[in-house]
Amino acid sequence: MMIVNKTRDQAFPLQAAVTRILKEDIMFKRHIAATSLGFALLTATAIAQTSTPSPTAPAATPAPATDAMKAPATNLAGQGKWRATKLIGVDIYGPDDKKVGDITEVLFDKTGKIEMVTVGVGGFLGLGSKDVAIPFEQVNWSDQPMAAAAPAPSAGGSSASGTTATAPAASAQKAPAMYPDHGKITMTKEQLTSAPAVTYSGS
Repeated sequence: MMIVNKTRDQAFPLQAAVTRILKEDIMFKRHIAATSLGFALLTATAIAQTSTPSPTAPAATPAPATDAMKAPATNLAGQGKWRATKLIGVDIYGPDDKKVGDITEVLFDKTGKIEMVTVGVGGFLGLGSKDVAIPFEQVNWSDQPMAAAAPAPSAGGSSASGTTATAPAASAQKAPAMYPDHGKITMTKEQLTSAPAVTYSGS
């Protein structure tokens, strides 16, 4: 009698077929799941790259500028500001309302604060004059011209001016000059003349 050795698949053909079908089904589902995941990722990337704002959405309006961000006004006249170049040459008067000199220099610190001005005194036509430093806060600035002194009667009956003060201001309103008309200090011309002169080291 001949013994035939049958394999498991041959002995149980139905069970083998079912097992094979189940394995193929699992592999197919895994393939479908992987394909679906890849497609979803590609679709999300494409949408992110090509998405644009909705045409019906209102355009963003810029935030209102704060005072710190605003550009400075171009017309500075009448804003209480002075020009340093115009300050040089302004007349300085002493306590007796007599002119003692004029501003020759404006000195300020690194923060931009004016610390002092120099007043040119003495000399004649620029010869023999010197600069004397005056702390800025010790100068009383005025926008109004010095009042003209009343003429003093002379012995012959004619009148002569007692001071060299400027003529009175015109009644008409003038445009802002952006510099004071004059300054006044408590030192006389004699005190300024005897004061030490300013030296500018390295200049």
